Amino acid sequence: MNKDNAFYIAVELGGTNLRCGVIDESFHVREFRNLGSHLLSEAQDKIEFFYELLAPLIEKVGRNRIKSITMALSSLLDKKRSYVFSSPMVRGFDSIPLKSELENRWNIPVVLEKDVNILLLYEIYKQRLGKSGIITGFFLGTGLGNAISINGEVYLGENGSAAELGHIPIADCNEACGCGKSGCIELRASGRLLNKLANEVFHCPIEDIFTRHSRSKEVQEVIRYYSIAIAAEIGLLDPKYVIIGGGVACMRDFPKEEMIIQIKQHLRNPFPRDTLNVFFSSGDPEAGVVGAAINADRQTERLAGED
Repeated sequence: MNKDNAFYIAVELGGTNLRCGVIDESFHVREFRNLGSHLLSEAQDKIEFFYELLAPLIEKVGRNRIKSITMALSSLLDKKRSYVFSSPMVRGFDSIPLKSELENRWNIPVVLEKDVNILLLYEIYKQRLGKSGIITGFFLGTGLGNAISINGEVYLGENGSAAELGHIPIADCNEACGCGKSGCIELRASGRLLNKLANEVFHCPIEDIFTRHSRSKEVQEVIRYYSIAIAAEIGLLDPKYVIIGGGVACMRDFPKEEMIIQIKQHLRNPFPRDTLNVFFSSGDPEAGVVGAAINADRQTERLAGED
């Protein structure tokens, strides 16, 4: 690594994958590691886990060349993005003042954001969609993630908890959700449910579920609920662009065209049905860590503008 460059140490924590890496100021990946989120679930001391995970990267880069440690988390955060309230996909990663704990440990700025917001920023950057208007992102992963950008700024809401689309209630479901409520729509539309169907109903590898069983009533029902959730938000916001991504949407033979047809069936005609602009995500495994660096860079610019 060039001794004159500065870098971001970036982390993406999803429901399945835990990725980390070193990103330079041009948002190029210089180091990349892909682990499993279960490792954090199994760790007794979550802060010590991150210390052991990131210390080798910090040592390799050099502390004085690191602009920030930046994280994309599948967690409910406070509006100031300093405190982790809950993480339904990761056991025991709750009620932690993560920003201050890590900053005190390393004396390096720490930037936190929800993983879906980071993924949306990455796709806007990668697909050159610009900053104007409303852009919505739907990330079909272990859960049902959602993010909204308005004129280039991710919409956080009054308390920092906006766009929890996966946790809107549906009338025909009383099951308990990992978020602490019951009846959430992602109980009917998620990678977690697809994995359960693959194991218990179809007895096939999860990666084959769309190739072998996309026409089954069980898989069709998942697609139907995905489409209902996505169409509901489109109908409310009338976005300029819609991005659909996540591990499920990137699986082999995922029914992209059928999903778009079903989404449009739930939209009013002619608008927004006839003007719907849908992009599927790049599926880049480095999207989360690069997006985290993009977010840290934007936060630095915003704070500099406020001075």
